[in-house]
Amino acid sequence: MSVTNKLAANLVLTRDLSPEGRTILYKGRIRQAMQTISVNMTKLVLLNLIMVVACVPLIVMIMYYQNMQEAAILSGMNFSTGIGIGFGVQDDTVSALSQIYDVRLKVYGISIFPTCLLFGLFASGLYYCCRNMLWGANVKIFKHFLRGIKSHWYKFVLSFAWLGALATGFACSLIMILKETAVNGQANAGWWVLVVFIGIIALASAMYMLVGNGMYVCYRYKMKEYIKNTSSLVLMMIGPTLTVTLFFSGVMALFFVNLIGLFLLVFMALIGFSAFAVFSLAFSQYACDNTIGYMYEEQLKIKRKEQEKQAKAKNQAKKKQQMAQNGSSKKKKKR
Repeated sequence: MSVTNKLAANLVLTRDLSPEGRTILYKGRIRQAMQTISVNMTKLVLLNLIMVVACVPLIVMIMYYQNMQEAAILSGMNFSTGIGIGFGVQDDTVSALSQIYDVRLKVYGISIFPTCLLFGLFASGLYYCCRNMLWGANVKIFKHFLRGIKSHWYKFVLSFAWLGALATGFACSLIMILKETAVNGQANAGWWVLVVFIGIIALASAMYMLVGNGMYVCYRYKMKEYIKNTSSLVLMMIGPTLTVTLFFSGVMALFFVNLIGLFLLVFMALIGFSAFAVFSLAFSQYACDNTIGYMYEEQLKIKRKEQEKQAKAKNQAKKKQQMAQNGSSKKKKKR
């Protein structure tokens, strides 16, 4: 038995939560996602504004607190170099860099994780609404958003808590590398090892969430079954899953490019979170429909055939019994 077949055998098969009669074999998932966004543009923009609210703690910490602290550090320091002999000028550049990186370490260290928890809570409502849009159901934003939170909050909070822990570790390790490079000219190799290690785990986790977040709102499983099914599907479709994950990661990396980053920032504020939810849901449904959905339907066909065979066998047995009874009654009459 191949690895793929072994993984498929581990899947817990059940019907998804979609309306009866939904086709599971779409011709184009990107087309489906684009059409969903086009039809529900106003609702998705409103949902995106709600998601921006979840980012407010991080935005406030970076845009206000961090800038305020850095300005306070710079205001009391001297950055003049030697302008003459005997003036006793002191250059505080290295000390300022060290303190600035300490402030950033503090800001990102205490703000990323709680922001991810809040974002995960809101994401449960967002994904629930986007799922209904992809299935062609009518969505009432606030009603369905709150219903999604009520039904799925713990799954998303757990996922985003893990992501928040990884993001905090990655950001703090990267800041330490920048700090030691600026202050000492070279960073400790341990920080580089930690960044690479966390980066690999974060990539694997992002691949898991790409499929798992969609499965959370489309299927009703126990938590261990979500983990089992998602892990199996990611390994079965590791090529497409890795490609899509790297694509979205590359788009996020463009935030560090000046004009493109500014454009992406505006895009994310307007519809970016909602658009990502729709596309990731479309990919997750593609993975689930072509494995869990297909295998479940095949399993039902086999059960129906078995039931029909059993019913046919029962009917034949009844006919034979009736014929035997008729034959015995005729013999009695002749006697």
